Amino acid sequence: MKHRGLLVAVLVLLGAGLLAGVFLATFERRDVVEPTPPRGMALSNPFFALEQVLRNMGEPAASLTTLDPAQVPLQPGDTVLVGADAGRIDAETAARLASWVRQGGHLLLAPGAGARAPVVVALGLLDPHPTGFACSRLGDAPKAASLCGLRFRLKPAAAQAADAAIGNADDGYLFARVAVGRGHVSLLASFVPLERLQLKQVEAQRFAWRLLAPNRGQGQIYLVYALDGQPFLQLLATRGWPALLALALLLAAWMAMRSARLGPLLPAPTPHRRALLEHVQAAGEFLYRRDGGRSLHQLACEAVLARLRRRDPACVRLNGEALYQRLAERGGLDAAQVAQAFQSPANAQAFRASLITLARLRSRP
Repeated sequence: MKHRGLLVAVLVLLGAGLLAGVFLATFERRDVVEPTPPRGMALSNPFFALEQVLRNMGEPAASLTTLDPAQVPLQPGDTVLVGADAGRIDAETAARLASWVRQGGHLLLAPGAGARAPVVVALGLLDPHPTGFACSRLGDAPKAASLCGLRFRLKPAAAQAADAAIGNADDGYLFARVAVGRGHVSLLASFVPLERLQLKQVEAQRFAWRLLAPNRGQGQIYLVYALDGQPFLQLLATRGWPALLALALLLAAWMAMRSARLGPLLPAPTPHRRALLEHVQAAGEFLYRRDGGRSLHQLACEAVLARLRRRDPACVRLNGEALYQRLAERGGLDAAQVAQAFQSPANAQAFRASLITLARLRSRP
């Protein structure tokens, strides 16, 4: 039993050793590069790859979104690549860039259709006449990187000062480097060959290397891939006034639609009415129109006499002048006035006077 257990252990060890030998004999170590989609700065900054390559080569490079003097203290020998819309550079910054270029700076920008942009006007290099779209390969290989975009024209003096160019004075340029004072200005139709995965191509790498040649190794390289816009209120006042005007017109139209229409004044709303009094008044007006108020006058006289008999039973047997005298004494009125009140009214004025007198008599205790 003891020898059998030892034999089993030896066989297990031999099997494990055999498997390990087979694995080591067939195993091959390989480095596999798995591409992943860009994230963070690599996604928002098209010059991120160019910045990393320049840093690995020992060149001081930085990606920015502003040309503010506090963050971009320009010195002679520096290089500024403006990959954003050149038209967003204000006049003050454009004058500062032009002065810096003449002192020895190297400015790279894509004018595109912005021939009237402040920075382009400050440099005074472009001819504003329009040109067409074109492409040019940066190498001889069939799949070599290409420089495509709207061509631009240079003024005659600037064309003579150009030391490198792709294109000609007649058809326009896709790239031109012009000496301005002690510095240089590189104008490109597009910066696409320098962006993201384009730098994997050898032709694009060589083009980028030659493009940065004037001040390479002398100062800081600023890669401005975006420009902070103007303050919202300032931008709204300078460029958004058409939208504000349209909004004001729409608001005025809405207010006119929702407001009361102009016209004659409406009658004042009737106050709270008492239906019983209105009914009594309407009934009295009807009776007055029917017989000239005689029936109403008769009812008022009967009401006064009925009240008098209840209050003063001794007056039951009184008639004529004696009755009127008694009522005059109780009401504090003239007997002739009381007698007139009990006569049938001849007109509306007499009717009104009689009812007033009868009402005063009826109100006495």
